[in-house]
Amino acid sequence: MGSMNTAAIIIEHVSKTYQRGKVRRGDIRSSMNSWWSGMGKEKEEFDALKDINLTIQQGDVVGIIGPNGAGKSTLLKLLSRITFPSKGRITIHGTLSSMLEVGTGFHPELTGRENIFLNGAIIGMKREEVARKLDSIVAFSGLEDFLDTPVKHYSSGMYVRLAFSVASHLEPDILLIDEVLAVGDQEFRKQCMDKMLDVSNQGRTIIMVSHQMSYLKDLCRTGVYLHAGSVLFQGNIDDTINHYVHHYKETKRTSIRDRSDRRGTGAVKLAGLEILDQNGYPLHLLSAGSPVSIRLQLDLQVAIAYDVVIQLEFLDIYGQLCFVANNSMSNHSIPKLDASQAVECLVPKFPLNTGTYFINTAIYVSNQLSDEVLNAIDVEVAPGLFYGTGKLPPPHKGLLVEYNWK
Repeated sequence: MGSMNTAAIIIEHVSKTYQRGKVRRGDIRSSMNSWWSGMGKEKEEFDALKDINLTIQQGDVVGIIGPNGAGKSTLLKLLSRITFPSKGRITIHGTLSSMLEVGTGFHPELTGRENIFLNGAIIGMKREEVARKLDSIVAFSGLEDFLDTPVKHYSSGMYVRLAFSVASHLEPDILLIDEVLAVGDQEFRKQCMDKMLDVSNQGRTIIMVSHQMSYLKDLCRTGVYLHAGSVLFQGNIDDTINHYVHHYKETKRTSIRDRSDRRGTGAVKLAGLEILDQNGYPLHLLSAGSPVSIRLQLDLQVAIAYDVVIQLEFLDIYGQLCFVANNSMSNHSIPKLDASQAVECLVPKFPLNTGTYFINTAIYVSNQLSDEVLNAIDVEVAPGLFYGTGKLPPPHKGLLVEYNWK
């Protein structure tokens, strides 16, 4: 490839349309049945991707960001030719290896060793080339003892270890990674991060999808923000994350009572959440180190006399947990709840410095999850006298947070 063309991937006017509600099975009988039962019905179509135009440069490390259903995985499937565009064209320069959802690309009946050779063949490597790399692939995965076991007996963690080892060691020009770091232990994640940095330093192109913004921030140089099948923003990774966060906040304005994306038995539910200053006025901008009260409005199905535990988790925009307030950890029992009522968590010195934070809430009744609302509310923190010193906060591992409940 000359210097004329440094694009690794060119995506031109690509759309992908799926038909909703139609499950295609392989055998003739069920195909006939579904064809017969579908006669006369309107097929419902939806666009997973709409007119996408992107150019990804050689050697770039790109993070693809967006909420569920934005089209991130569809885009990776198109790039790895698992499926094809309904419209438009994709030009790929070089070999491409992908690590998509756990289980893509391995044959369950074959052993780990056989799958390594199969994957090499798929991306066009000669058997001797794969054999040369076999030892380092196996050593990286830590699966020496299971190399000759069919992979259908692997746990999902083992599967990911092998898949990542294979995808990253076969030295493709382009490596696609979908949510790989969500599985596996901390040590293996660190190993993966180091390996990806190593691959990107060799001038290879990496495209990765993850909900863990902190990984994307550490690894990627540029970002693409997808929303409802369209590219809303493309730029450096920090700007892309900020666009995502601010857009996400604007679209999340529904009241907590109406949120349908919650889990739990529903015995006690969160109906509202607000942050108040010491005089009880709602705060839209907190000042680091100042006193605040977090008021939760609870809806009860029945009067509850037994243990109610409320947990608030404060996360930064990269999804890193900064601090947790939990009434059972701080030995503040919540009084018997007779009717729908408010409970407050008082924080004398708000322990987080400048930035945007999200609060996840979870309510437990007798150790059973009653209601969980992720990103119930977001808070904007302005520079303040952090703990009265004006200094940066300590790392959250050693953060001593004072708070009590009433």
